Amino acid sequence: MEELTAWDVEQLKRICEGNNRSGYLVQTKKGIIGRTKHTDARMNGKLLVYTEEGNKLLCDPNTVIFKGFID
Repeated sequence: MEELTAWDVEQLKRICEGNNRSGYLVQTKKGIIGRTKHTDARMNGKLLVYTEEGNKLLCDPNTVIFKGFID
């Protein structure tokens, strides 16, 4: 039997935790890069976006540009 690598352990942790850190990489209409989390509920129909500077923004989902996925 093979030993588990660090990558294997990380994947197993994500499976066990339900991948609660996953979300989308987004860009706001003002060009700010941030991320969303799948576990966050919408607030008044808006997405909660965490910016690289550590701020939180509420953005209209129709105005954000989805740049990628975060596992």
